[in-house]
Amino acid sequence: MEQHETDITKIDTTTLRQRLSRDVTKNSHKRQFERFDIFAIGAMTIMNNSQRIDGVIDEVSAGGLRFRPASTYILERKNEAVSIELADYVISGIIRATRADGYGVQLLDQLSPEQVSVLIAKYKT
Repeated sequence: MEQHETDITKIDTTTLRQRLSRDVTKNSHKRQFERFDIFAIGAMTIMNNSQRIDGVIDEVSAGGLRFRPASTYILERKNEAVSIELADYVISGIIRATRADGYGVQLLDQLSPEQVSVLIAKYKT
């Protein structure tokens, strides 16, 4: 049986949109620092095996960042020590979350407000 575009039923995405919205705000009370959207090419090295992963840092705060690997898949990682290379910075951290949009990395040493300002000015999306 042939299926035409008119035969495809519309999918109600209301529930999905509500869940995604809740996920975004669910942990907002736990956020200690304001997050900023940036777009910076960088690399992450997994310290226990020296694996280097190229990607993009698309979110930064004084206490952490989100690293999106350039690869098409994301391996589940948690509590692994990493080193992030971003321009003139080499930042140490711990992977705290693996999500479909990348790795949430908590920085071992917080960025100063000046360092955050420089990153925002240089890489603001």
